[in-house]
Amino acid sequence: MKKTLIISGSNSELAKDVVKRLEKKYNFIFLYHSKKPKNKNITSIKHSIDDDVENVFKAISKKSINIHGIVHFNGLHNFKTLKSVEKKDFSQLFEVNCLTFIKLVKLAYYFENIKSILSISSVSSKNGNKGISLYSSSKAALNNLVKSASLELAKKNIRVNTIILGHIEKGMGKKTQDYLNEKQLQDLKNSHPLGFGKAEDLFYVLDFLLDTKKSRWITGSELVVDGGYLA
Repeated sequence: MKKTLIISGSNSELAKDVVKRLEKKYNFIFLYHSKKPKNKNITSIKHSIDDDVENVFKAISKKSINIHGIVHFNGLHNFKTLKSVEKKDFSQLFEVNCLTFIKLVKLAYYFENIKSILSISSVSSKNGNKGISLYSSSKAALNNLVKSASLELAKKNIRVNTIILGHIEKGMGKKTQDYLNEKQLQDLKNSHPLGFGKAEDLFYVLDFLLDTKKSRWITGSELVVDGGYLA
């Protein structure tokens, strides 16, 4: 019998690709905010940051109680200098990138068999960047939230880890290229000694961290998958 994963932020191109690769091992419940996933064969539940966690749990438990893990794919990006940042920009990015994760941690307390929570962070969380200060700082906050959650959930034997991701040729990474000129794009490529990553690179790491036997003793970790960007 397949175990089930809760996927939050499933509409991105990268998330769709990774989920497709995980289908052999898992069933899925997608949590979405506004745009319902098109895959009719996968259970989708609408929710927002304001929804009561217990109500979200009830909606999920009607579909499955055999929840093995949660993957937090949510990641909102914007390109603004600090001079142009407004309060609404700050609120929006931190709500999607951080508060959604906190809500998923709260949700984990309701399930008996959950073993792993994973978040997708970014190499941008490790250094300063022009024009993406809010994104970078929200991901840095997410990294620390993962560490705190790993300590709080250890008593329930739930492992919590984050993947520090370099530039992937799909999803947000692909969209980022639209904002770069030819030289900037080449500089970005050169900053990744092993080149840009592929969706399969993220899949293999997710698959490992979701496996209770293979990653039993790993929690509170920031696993860097970046083609050498931070080396």
